[in-house]
Amino acid sequence: MSALVGEGFDRRAAALLRAAANDLKRDDDNAERDLGLEPGTFAEYTSGRRPVDWALLRRAAEVWPLNERDLLPVHDDCPTGLTVLRAKESVASSRLLARGGTDYYEYRDTAMSRLASYRPEWIRMLQVVGDDRADNPKVQWNRGHLLYQFTYFVGPVNYYYRWQGESYCVPMKTGDSVWGLPFAPHSFTARSDAEPAYILALTYGGGLTGDAQRELAVLGRQTARDLALPVGPDASSAAGPVHSFMEAGCVTPAELSTRTGLTTERIRQLTGTGPNAVPTPAELVVLAEGLGVSVRDLLPPRSTARHGVSIQHAQDARSWVYPDPGRPAYRITQLAGAPLHPHTSSLQLDVLATAGTESAPLVTYQHQYLFVLGDAPVRVGWERDGERHTDTLEPGDSAYTEPLVPLTFSGVTGTIPRVLLLRIGGNVTPEVRHALGAMAEQGIDRYIAEDRLWYSKEGN
Repeated sequence: MSALVGEGFDRRAAALLRAAANDLKRDDDNAERDLGLEPGTFAEYTSGRRPVDWALLRRAAEVWPLNERDLLPVHDDCPTGLTVLRAKESVASSRLLARGGTDYYEYRDTAMSRLASYRPEWIRMLQVVGDDRADNPKVQWNRGHLLYQFTYFVGPVNYYYRWQGESYCVPMKTGDSVWGLPFAPHSFTARSDAEPAYILALTYGGGLTGDAQRELAVLGRQTARDLALPVGPDASSAAGPVHSFMEAGCVTPAELSTRTGLTTERIRQLTGTGPNAVPTPAELVVLAEGLGVSVRDLLPPRSTARHGVSIQHAQDARSWVYPDPGRPAYRITQLAGAPLHPHTSSLQLDVLATAGTESAPLVTYQHQYLFVLGDAPVRVGWERDGERHTDTLEPGDSAYTEPLVPLTFSGVTGTIPRVLLLRIGGNVTPEVRHALGAMAEQGIDRYIAEDRLWYSKEGN
């Protein structure tokens, strides 16, 4: 904006301005009057001939029920679909963080993008301990943090975590992994200084950051507590969702009983607690019909996390070849995760395909982070907008790829490369994907970049 960004950013800003004016039912004349613009200038802004500047954003947020961020597009720092951070760049970002008066961690950045909520770090443990006690006085605990954390372990690392006042220590080794919930205190130490001991701490927002956090910050703590729905290891009750939809539609138990054929007493049970609050599959169907929602809207998520974490030891991890045993290109190992985050996938990829052989493409709807583990480089190929690209990633290199960018990997030296993949869902949730699929013809093109007034002044 004001020559501070690129052409694509300005074009997207112009489209957002036009879309906002359309939503507020302002044609060019009314928008110019509201914003104090000269006649004809609004069309210059919305066509991209004149860059949208900060002064215009501030004025729009003052006179229209908008926030400045509603008119701010996202920066595109991944124009080819994949961006790489080299190991030497990661080393250059090294910084030491002290805790308890001594250096405790060495941090290094790895690949990030403005398009995804990843905040991934390489972290070396500087504190060495001689036991696996959770109360070891050398252990310096953090206070927990907002982001979810997936952790991949390399070397003799002790993992400490605390949940509801109880502290735990789990000795970890290379290939082990953990997935953890926000704001749970944790820490890491090394069991030995004779070999490298570090982690890849891949933190991400998972829908908690961005607009949801900003909205709840305005609504306040009590509202956030009241909106929170319980999640447990066997969260089969639909009480929370059913109660919420009843309140939203001003539906009484008696009215829902009439709509569903369930007794009023049964409705009260299903919106309460205890074993009787668990609906049968048939009850879920009639409840969904009675409330005018889909069955999936009444299904609470399930979590396998215990004491706030899900731990996956390498020796117990599920592993398989891809795409099939007859022509294996990769060996896939499933790492830590939880059903609470079905759109997060953590995988270890052993690349079996060699240079000169055709490798099977890997494609996902998720944002994808990758880190080259071990000592072997890997050849990566990808395609974006009809253009093919290739690159060689060395050990310690990391990368980010956009959703639906097909990737192929192959070995370079004869040694099997190993790559860590963490895939997360973004803002394009299943609800958004269904909405895109339900749009009128040509709706998706205008949704991506609104380029016209919502009606024709010349009439039909």
